[in-house]
Amino acid sequence: MKRKLLAFLLFGLFAVTSAIAQNKTISGRVVGADDGLPLPGVSVRVKGGTAGTTTGAEGNYSLNVPANASVLTFTYIGYVSQEITVGSGSRVDVRLVTDAKLLSEVVVVGYGAQSRALSTQSTSSVSAESFKNVPIISPQQILQGQAAGVNMVNSSGVLGSASQITIRGGSSLTAGGQPLYVIDGVPLNTGNYTQGQGGGSGLNPLLNINANDIESMTVLKDASAAAIYGSRGSNGVILIKTKSGANNSATKINVDYFNGTSEPTDILKYMNADQWRTFRRDFLQANNTAVPAYPTTSFDWTDAVLRTGKMNNFNASASGGNDKTRFYLGGTFADESGYTIGNDLERLSGRFNFNHNISEKVRVGLNYNLARVNSDRIGAENSTYAPLTSSYLQLPYVMPYDANGNFRNTGFIQNVIGLEATGFNKLNSTRNTGNAYAEVDIISGLTFKTDWGIDNALFDEKYREVDVFTPGGYGYISRRSDNKWLTQNTLNYNKIIGQNHSVSGLLGYSFETSRLTNGLFEGQGFASDALPNIGSASTPLTASETGAEWALESQFARLGYSYADKYLFEGTVRRDGSSRFGANKKYGIFYAASAGWILSNESFFNKDNKIAQFLKFTASYGISGNDQIGYFDYLGTFGAGAAYSDASASTPARVANPNLGWEETEQLDIGLTARLFNAVDLQLNYYNKNTVGLLASVPYPFTTGFASATQNIGEMRNRGFEVTLGTQNVKSENFSWTTNFNIGFNKNTVLSLPENKDPEGRNFISGSTAQRAIVGESRNSFYLIRYKGINPATGDAEWLKKDGTPTTTPVAADRVLVGHADPDFVGGFTNTFRYKDFDLSAFFNFAYGNKVLIDGLRFTENVATPSFNKSTDLLNYWKTAGDQAFAPRLNSPTRGTFNQLSTSQLQDGSYARLKTVTLGYNLPSSVLGKTKVLRSARIYVLGQNLWTIQNKDFRGPDPEVSANGASNLIMGESFFALPQAKSLTFGINLGL
Repeated sequence: MKRKLLAFLLFGLFAVTSAIAQNKTISGRVVGADDGLPLPGVSVRVKGGTAGTTTGAEGNYSLNVPANASVLTFTYIGYVSQEITVGSGSRVDVRLVTDAKLLSEVVVVGYGAQSRALSTQSTSSVSAESFKNVPIISPQQILQGQAAGVNMVNSSGVLGSASQITIRGGSSLTAGGQPLYVIDGVPLNTGNYTQGQGGGSGLNPLLNINANDIESMTVLKDASAAAIYGSRGSNGVILIKTKSGANNSATKINVDYFNGTSEPTDILKYMNADQWRTFRRDFLQANNTAVPAYPTTSFDWTDAVLRTGKMNNFNASASGGNDKTRFYLGGTFADESGYTIGNDLERLSGRFNFNHNISEKVRVGLNYNLARVNSDRIGAENSTYAPLTSSYLQLPYVMPYDANGNFRNTGFIQNVIGLEATGFNKLNSTRNTGNAYAEVDIISGLTFKTDWGIDNALFDEKYREVDVFTPGGYGYISRRSDNKWLTQNTLNYNKIIGQNHSVSGLLGYSFETSRLTNGLFEGQGFASDALPNIGSASTPLTASETGAEWALESQFARLGYSYADKYLFEGTVRRDGSSRFGANKKYGIFYAASAGWILSNESFFNKDNKIAQFLKFTASYGISGNDQIGYFDYLGTFGAGAAYSDASASTPARVANPNLGWEETEQLDIGLTARLFNAVDLQLNYYNKNTVGLLASVPYPFTTGFASATQNIGEMRNRGFEVTLGTQNVKSENFSWTTNFNIGFNKNTVLSLPENKDPEGRNFISGSTAQRAIVGESRNSFYLIRYKGINPATGDAEWLKKDGTPTTTPVAADRVLVGHADPDFVGGFTNTFRYKDFDLSAFFNFAYGNKVLIDGLRFTENVATPSFNKSTDLLNYWKTAGDQAFAPRLNSPTRGTFNQLSTSQLQDGSYARLKTVTLGYNLPSSVLGKTKVLRSARIYVLGQNLWTIQNKDFRGPDPEVSANGASNLIMGESFFALPQAKSLTFGINLGL
């Protein structure tokens, strides 16, 4: 028996060895011929045989082929198929040429990349070519008006402030509202890392990322795209892919420099000293009050805090590679001074990306970015320590200097010129982000990848006021660090079965954790203004340090199948476990399914017709989540500092909630993608998003000892339609004209909230005194008294009661729904012209249907107060019967209530803006050849925010504003927020 078994084993070993000897392994990499970028999902087959596979996310493949195989075929939608002779070697690298008749774009997706033509996911991508040469401080600017369904609003003109981004409408009320940012596979930490200086929106989470290093930004919009990120996908996901080198490419060096100036797009109206004195005299006389002897001095505070902003940016990069190695090395120094004093930003960053093939089956890589940003910050915009805020409100006869030329303390409306000149308000941040990975081809089509990443951020704030403004002097230092590490391990499988079946699979495990540490040291009583450090303070006020940590463990999978490149199916599932949630809701499962039909690949479809060359229908449904809540909100807590019978005690502060869980967003998406007339690319999408389990504060009976507790109780819906259009209008040897257009419609509706009735019987949650989420309406509904105007007969200001009748004494009960802060639609369009060596590009973005609240008008349009400067609009006050005046008569009983919060401050926020216009000239190749050094050279001039179309009655400085940044419940409100900058830059690009 033993002999028979041994003989059987020897025979089996001989058979396997013979089979291996009759086969060999061919591996290689497939890239695009025009840009050298990897192509995922390329079909690689043995001609005349059944063996086949597809390339992975980086374009790599490995295939066992018969020993007699002589030719491999490479096919990919959007590219011309190629047949390559195998020969005696074991490596075949291929560069596929674009087929102009078909869609050829590759889109980055979660944990991989796909052909856009074969993808069933709804995504929007912006390539580096779209923002080349644009002076970008914040990478989010890249998305504004460029991606359908993405509403990006620059919160203010403060350098480094966070933008407000919503993708297909907001999906939360009180949890985090920002999308998830993923850079080269590393999800970024986001948080408010400052002490409330600068813009009310906090710091931009992408401030340390250099836009010149970005190859593409992809927005994952529907559930099939975002569900792979599970509990963090409901607000949308933005994937940022940075640049890399190309195999078998000579080293290319690129040098870019631009220099420019900026100024505000507009400012509020304000009186000079003579106008203010005259107005104040008239007001007091009209009210039979003695007129004091006001100082005869005059000072233009707004002119003094404004300046010509300047920007300088130098960027250099080198990239290239050989048959085994690719690299990219980039560095940037940017120095920008805003158009107000105290608003400066300096950034130094460097990036190194490296990929190497150790063997035919093993690859390693590294992506690493290190950046330091030094900022000179202004006071918070909603305080009188901010330059522009203070300048609008400061009385115009108040002087910044005394008779001896020393700075004066001007009180509540502080001397911001002196603050800036004598103290400091600095923020220095250092951030290093990166990942290292290794890939191993286990068998043909099956690849294991292990990826380890970090996102370490450190923020140092230093603030100092001198004795003249705070007796004895005051200062603080704040240090915040947020350090993350993560590991992601995946198995990727790609296989072609027979001639028509293609299967892809992804199986993964990830773990990430981050620790946030906050330290604050505050003191006063400095012996000298020359002592800047907090250690010199004689009286410590605060010395504290706190820390918190969170962790997320995940398992995920994705399975894709296509038949004959006609019928496409994909399914995704992810299980997340988060430390942020209660014991009963610690884990959540998120999933999605999608399908597609490429009608143009059917045998009955005539591909030679002149109308439609490509048609694809897609549909998807799935659920994603939102885990952006506090670290320990599910825990019951106690607060110290109480006393009981003269003994120190602790009291319950928060009730425990072991059922605190995820907000979940279920989404249906239906799409059409088409190539028409060999010149038009069209994408249409309809979506319906329902968010359930919204986190909201639920009132508790007072007998419990708790006022309220956070629970999963609300529901909200976003429903919309998107259009993306790209056209090749003219194309000839010397002239071309292309147009890109996108528009996204969205309607947000709150479906349910905890019990809290308004007078109309609807449940609501307040966001601000002007804005609230109301059941049946938008989460950002303005609820205000309606302002009617000045009665021409009486000169009294009038408002409307709830029933619509005029009144001069409105009350809070007269408030009604008067509009919403979220636009009905947003979008953008770009026209690009090229004539010989010249190029001209103009990009407009627009928003329509939203309201914005310019809350600062309540102060500048205050008729009665002697404490603030005023708008020149108040000079148009009622004098005689029949006057169509802006302001009431000076002795009207409404003179003191004219500026009360109402629709008087609510403005039409619709606008269209010439965001960028660029004119460039490229040196011809005949000239470049003579230099023996230059590969390319281009000079250009670029303008930003040069022209804005808005409502003629708009009274704010800028309709593009949302000073609360990423706040969910407060959109489109401004309290003296800095307007956007209007800029003009000149630059040069050199390729060596």
